[in-house]
Amino acid sequence: RWTKEEDQKLRAAVAAVGPQNWKMIAQDFLGDQRSDVQCLHRWQKVLQPGLVKGPWTKEEDQIIIDCIDAGITKWSEIAERIPGRIGKQCRERWFNHLDPSLKKGGWTEEEDAILVEAQAKWGNCWTKIAKLLPGRSENAVKNRW
Repeated sequence: RWTKEEDQKLRAAVAAVGPQNWKMIAQDFLGDQRSDVQCLHRWQKVLQPGLVKGPWTKEEDQIIIDCIDAGITKWSEIAERIPGRIGKQCRERWFNHLDPSLKKGGWTEEEDAILVEAQAKWGNCWTKIAKLLPGRSENAVKNRW
């Protein structure tokens, strides 16, 4: 977990040198307590000004659908068309909510049985288990469990 102090140091570092040299930021501003990759991810996914979190608009959903329909599958490219969203958010939105192959209805007894058996075999490896349940995302499988 990042502390408030670390977040303040990271903000100050980005204000001082810009959001580029993450190795230097990690070493000089955070005393190597965090790696360059950790600093980059914390900035991009949590602290970056303008980052949009929370509910998606119909317009944002439609942009993702239109991009997929047009054959654009690089999530960072899709995110460039939605101000404030990052590729990871767009990918999760598609796979957990927008993909038309997703089943949104109730679970069958057969699906529940597959879930119980697979979880006993593989533990909480939801990606692996979801492959046995067509139309169910790994998130849906985890939530069902």
